[in-house]
Amino acid sequence: MDVNSFLHGLGYVFPAYVSNATPVVAVKLLKKATPIDGGKNFPDGRRILGDGKTFEGLVSGVSAGFAVGAAMNFLFPWLFSLLEVFLLSLGAMVGDIVGAFFKRRMGLKQGSPAPVLDQTGFLAAALLLVHLLTGLPKWLDASIIAALFVFTVFMHLATNGFAYIVGLKDKWY
Repeated sequence: MDVNSFLHGLGYVFPAYVSNATPVVAVKLLKKATPIDGGKNFPDGRRILGDGKTFEGLVSGVSAGFAVGAAMNFLFPWLFSLLEVFLLSLGAMVGDIVGAFFKRRMGLKQGSPAPVLDQTGFLAAALLLVHLLTGLPKWLDASIIAALFVFTVFMHLATNGFAYIVGLKDKWY
């Protein structure tokens, strides 16, 4: 894999990155957070998702990811279709929500770290959704995907650290 291939891969998954990052900012700006689970518990007695997974975050994440991806599609139409942009954006949010569900089942409270799941769950779900519904592009091979996952771990930690420093998050991870 060369640098150019990696950069194409990074461009391809960028809408998922935007979707994943947007809810933290949007909920702070909106000063409103309506939990998706309505505050309800699962049969195990724990919250289904927790207060951190909100309708505002879901809608803003998918919308921002799609908007950025649509602009990118205008500039780089060969990179992905608008359907892929939507699926990447939605998949990232679904992955984050599924991650929260499993964290609650493991007894982890909102904001508790779950290494690897926290950093890559959104990307795995985004790529899986695209793969299942449209197929991944032929040029997006296993080496590029592996490099994206490694990059995502470090990028996620760095952006969360930045969000903590500027007061968007309560924890650095």
